[in-house]
Amino acid sequence: MDSKRFKWIGIDFGTTNSASISFLNEGNHIGRYEHGDDQGTPFPSIVGINKETGEIITGREAKNRRMELSESYEFFTSIKTIIDQDKTFNVAGKNWTPVALATEILKGLKAEIKRKNVTVESAVMAVPVGFTPKKKMRLREAAKNAGIEIETFISEPTAALVSNYAKMRMFKNVAVFDWGGGTLDVAILRLDGGRVEEIATDGMNLAGDNIDRKIADQMHIKYCRNKGVNKTFDEVDGKSKDRLIVKSENAKIELSEGADIASVLVPNYDNNGVFRETIEYDLFEQLVEPEINEALNCIKRAIEKAHLNKANIDAILCVGGSSRLKPFRDKIIEIYGNEKIVYPEKVMWNIAEGAAAISMTNAAGGYGMNQDIGLILSNGTFYPLLRKGQRIPCREKKINFASVTDEKSVRFLVTDNEDPQKRTFEQPVVLDREGQHFMSEQFEVSCFVDPDLLLRFRVRSTEFMKKYLYTWTYSKLNIFYQIEGEAYARE
Repeated sequence: MDSKRFKWIGIDFGTTNSASISFLNEGNHIGRYEHGDDQGTPFPSIVGINKETGEIITGREAKNRRMELSESYEFFTSIKTIIDQDKTFNVAGKNWTPVALATEILKGLKAEIKRKNVTVESAVMAVPVGFTPKKKMRLREAAKNAGIEIETFISEPTAALVSNYAKMRMFKNVAVFDWGGGTLDVAILRLDGGRVEEIATDGMNLAGDNIDRKIADQMHIKYCRNKGVNKTFDEVDGKSKDRLIVKSENAKIELSEGADIASVLVPNYDNNGVFRETIEYDLFEQLVEPEINEALNCIKRAIEKAHLNKANIDAILCVGGSSRLKPFRDKIIEIYGNEKIVYPEKVMWNIAEGAAAISMTNAAGGYGMNQDIGLILSNGTFYPLLRKGQRIPCREKKINFASVTDEKSVRFLVTDNEDPQKRTFEQPVVLDREGQHFMSEQFEVSCFVDPDLLLRFRVRSTEFMKKYLYTWTYSKLNIFYQIEGEAYARE
């Protein structure tokens, strides 16, 4: 089945769950395969390390046994949020960095991919909007340690849109609502001639895991009332807590799929017999109302940041497991109208699928510059180094400048427009001149956009070519993703 030449893989490395989709060329058709855990759901982004032996467990086993093994194992979650931090955790005599922990998650996901006879050497990785340069660098390192080369990064909202582009291409302004287990991210995208631009974002760290725990807390209180037990949920043994949270998640799914009532059953709960309780939809709806309202406020804020209103939003694409909560679906339809709400068939796999599609079509599509980048010259004119419409990543562009004075310093201004009123950024560069031959000394200015979509700018003197006098990295480029349509400008 596996073929290195005709194989495209996308990975959604999530805060709470990670997922992968592979497309394989199988002769007369392209096969699509989902890779998560052994239950057919995304791979939980959890690492457990035995405090004595150093044994590692990840994924579904780590999630389901987290409370049960809390005394003998150290558990790590939400690793994506700390991957840029310079910290270590000593477990079983070994220092673990966030990169090393992320590596274990990717190794576990890679093993699940291999179970379907697919080998993975490279993949497109989806990351949140605003994922910092340091986080990209660290995630690339973790992937490399797991034996995966990251072809490129794609933003999660763009990946979600690419996955559903066939039915979204007629729209102009699209809100992507990505509500998973750990976070909510909202992005406003503008579609224009096959191009996708991200124009505003918002989000919060409140999602499905919080709701599961809230339901479990309420079910425990109900159990205590019925049984005459006076014990907090935190005082329950770890194995029972794990089971009740898992069962609460299952009840949440049942109620969101149309059930009026869901049963929660846990054998030998806290060594006190069978836990058998029910939760009705009305109570569930009331419990999640605060989270639903917060989620709807995120959409509203993102739309306002884009200087739009709900009438200007053509569609809202809902992905991530928590987006399927029935109380949320009912409210968002009430506010924005049923005709604007788009739910893919498999909301938990959409971002990984979009990343895989980008891997497949990257030769035809890809990122491009949505602004010029250049220098303001001594006469006030703008000299472009990178052009709007140019495809990125791109090769390094070099140009030499000579100083027309004998001043002891030289100044550059890096920006994106000749008109100061239209500039989105200004980066002044002041260099002390070390050369002895002022009038003959020249300065080589170079810039390029790397595979992590970071602008790299640097300057060196022709008299000191072995070292750069100035380097600067810029992470907030105005870029677009070209799905179809017109060609790119030449470099």
